[in-house]
Amino acid sequence: AGEGVVTLEFSANCWIQLTDANGKVVVSGLKRTGEKLEVSAKAPVELRLGYARGAQVRYNGQPVDVAPFTSGETARIKLGQ
Repeated sequence: AGEGVVTLEFSANCWIQLTDANGKVVVSGLKRTGEKLEVSAKAPVELRLGYARGAQVRYNGQPVDVAPFTSGETARIKLGQ
């Protein structure tokens, strides 16, 4: 599957964890309102969001709707499968 680029923009404080295809945690931690993050990782990647409504997600430039992956406030999304 190769590399995937995950872009995140935060409209609220949000805890995130991004894991690559090898199970390696690429980035983890609390991101704050107004922050932006762009990460390249080996696909497929798993993205966990602690406050899903606080993050806008793009994968390889395409917007990702987090709603179907959200349970309560958290989301677990697989990208690039």
